[in-house]
Amino acid sequence: MSVSPSSTWQRVRWILALLALCALATCPAAQRQCATKRDAREAPALLGYLVRQVKEQVKATGKLPELDVGPTPAIGACCAEGTTCKPDPARWKAPGWRALGFSIDGAHRFSYQVKKDGGALVLSAIGNQDCDSVHAVYEVRLTLDGGKLTETWSQQRPLE
Repeated sequence: MSVSPSSTWQRVRWILALLALCALATCPAAQRQCATKRDAREAPALLGYLVRQVKEQVKATGKLPELDVGPTPAIGACCAEGTTCKPDPARWKAPGWRALGFSIDGAHRFSYQVKKDGGALVLSAIGNQDCDSVHAVYEVRLTLDGGKLTETWSQQRPLE
């Protein structure tokens, strides 16, 4: 049995067309997943900054700062603005944020909070990157024991 070159080429074209359709169908999903992972880096980076600020205060005073501020902006505000919170310097004027030298000058996807919890200070970033009402939560729990500051990092649903 012989196969003509034109029928082989037709089969190859159909296979290539099918592969192209598959690539087009999966490309947006892959792009969304990549963007979500990239955007999720915001929370640990900014929490790291807050940890450094608290460490400086502990170094200067020997105790955890008495802070209770946020969530800033309100949880869900970024989704209400279209998935990303627009810069708003007025949001960061609360005394707690000023004490930590913290503000966000660009677009962001998380709400930030600092609160006392017993003898600990808990720094949180709460966000909903795909605006599906399921929140990602990143937390750093700081405890001071005998002059030693301990950080305990946790995350729940980091890619939400």
